[in-house]
Amino acid sequence: MDKIFSGRRHFSCYSLLLISAILFTLFVSPALGQTEDPNAAVVINALTHPDLGITASLSLINLEEPNERRAVDNEILRIGFDPILRRRAIGLSIHGHLAYITSFNLPITGETSSGDNIYIINLEDREFVGEIPIQAGTTPQQIAVVSDQKLYVTCAATHEVHVIDIPNRNVTKVLTGSFNKPTGITLLNGKAYVTNPAWEWDPVARKTTYYDSTVTVIDTETDIILKSIPVPTNAGAIINDGESTVIVKTTGNYNDILGHLVLIDAATDEIIETVKIGFTPGASALNSEKQLFIQGSWQNPGLLIYDIVAQNWIRDEDDTIANFSNDADTSISGGLTFAPDGNLYITQPDWSGGGQDFVRVMDVTDVSLLKSYRVGPGGSIVGFARIVPRREDINNDGFVNMKDMIIVSRFLGDEGAGILADVNGDEVVNILDLVMIGQGH
Repeated sequence: MDKIFSGRRHFSCYSLLLISAILFTLFVSPALGQTEDPNAAVVINALTHPDLGITASLSLINLEEPNERRAVDNEILRIGFDPILRRRAIGLSIHGHLAYITSFNLPITGETSSGDNIYIINLEDREFVGEIPIQAGTTPQQIAVVSDQKLYVTCAATHEVHVIDIPNRNVTKVLTGSFNKPTGITLLNGKAYVTNPAWEWDPVARKTTYYDSTVTVIDTETDIILKSIPVPTNAGAIINDGESTVIVKTTGNYNDILGHLVLIDAATDEIIETVKIGFTPGASALNSEKQLFIQGSWQNPGLLIYDIVAQNWIRDEDDTIANFSNDADTSISGGLTFAPDGNLYITQPDWSGGGQDFVRVMDVTDVSLLKSYRVGPGGSIVGFARIVPRREDINNDGFVNMKDMIIVSRFLGDEGAGILADVNGDEVVNILDLVMIGQGH
């Protein structure tokens, strides 16, 4: 027994030196295995329909399966368990093999929402692994994961942004005072940009009133609100180009006030350009060439393209992409999401519950239809994931990071089958397991 403990002490001292070396690898390789090409599309089927017994659900599309029918596993998880509650699934954020989905029970007119939370789903095991409770009546909207420790969620009904501790799965701070129906959120250069549509529904008059819309800027290190940027009416979707520009889409009041694109310099938080659009724009998505694709109006459907760098239209409303080049009879309208490979995913939800819900894949170089997947009721939100066995994620939090190293270091020298910290499966916990975590493979 003394010999065993002596060996443990020797290994423990030696391991400190090895861990120090690994930490260097950790710091120079911050991605930690989170950058692989996705092999799956995650689809939120957002329709809830009490009369038809339909609840919100999740579908997975295997992007490596050439057969379009076999590639889809439909409604693998139900997000709403009782259609009478009309549970909504609004936001989707994917990190590693975990999906975070904002959800709440749609309130009866005049009442507050209930069951407000963020579901956490293990996409590899296809199961719910937890939830982050949000105060009832907040109606959480969109998620932005700041780090492996923290995420933000916009809460429209209470005009707040909640700060979430990811490991402990709880709200640690509530940001208030600068928000009005906060909805969209994007992260760039250490800051979060939140859109405030600033509308209010009057159930008695059955009328929506629109107030002054803004974009709120938050320092993600301190959670301090830095600035409020006035923008045109009803700012909703917000994205960024990954470098220096934040792009806001406003939709107007769906009547006499039309839409705009607003470009914000992320260095100065000043507006670079405001582009007036002669209609109420639909969904939008930005590709790697910094070209913004936008769904046109119902009077003139199709795709418009705006060049963010040149600040000029490539395809305007008089020159929309109205049809697929190889299938002119297939609808091109719907939600837009660019995949990492440059293809455009277009959702076409059937909100009637008739089952005609599709995700189309477009090659934008020749505007051809590549794939057409049939998904679940109200399939309207798409994200992408790399779903593979990831033994390096020891604590199953969706991130391969220092925490996993610390856990493995506690088991250094242990031998035998089935040890959780034995990342490479060779029945011994040693430096090789630490290296695999450091490389994120």
